[in-house]
Amino acid sequence: MKDYLILLSVGKDRPGIVERVSTFLFEHGANIEDSRMAAMGGCFSIMTLFSCEQKDSEIIRNELSLLETVGLSTSLHAAENPAAGPGQAMMPLYVDVRAMDHPGIVRKVVKTLHRFDINILSLDTRVARAPLSGVDLFDLSIEGAVPAGKRIVEIKAALFELASEMDLDLSFRK
Repeated sequence: MKDYLILLSVGKDRPGIVERVSTFLFEHGANIEDSRMAAMGGCFSIMTLFSCEQKDSEIIRNELSLLETVGLSTSLHAAENPAAGPGQAMMPLYVDVRAMDHPGIVRKVVKTLHRFDINILSLDTRVARAPLSGVDLFDLSIEGAVPAGKRIVEIKAALFELASEMDLDLSFRK
């Protein structure tokens, strides 16, 4: 029987972190199934879902300190088999937002989604300087799951209303 675990790691950004973590998991019989990795603020963070045999998960738990010897703070969390899938029917929703950077954008967008019981599956943000003006531009991308029975047209209307109030450029992907 397989165990599914999530490994969270963060440390000072430098070359070789991904190689070290992926080698550690491979050498301990683990298979990386899903991951998010990014450099942020001089640090590198890893969030990875992996599977392994139960006997290997205990060894991984016991030897996790090997990653800490190379400067990574780590934690391990039990997870579920992603193939098991959600219990109810969901429709995907992909939202992209761009605006001049200011506090509260994420909070207000996710609050609007929460009103419709939308489950956020992934959320990415980035602040970058505009090429000519040097103004900070904020980008937000969300992948959500809309429960059956919720009307997409109402969700989009609420988000467009928020975009108008906050001066957000809002778009939807398929």
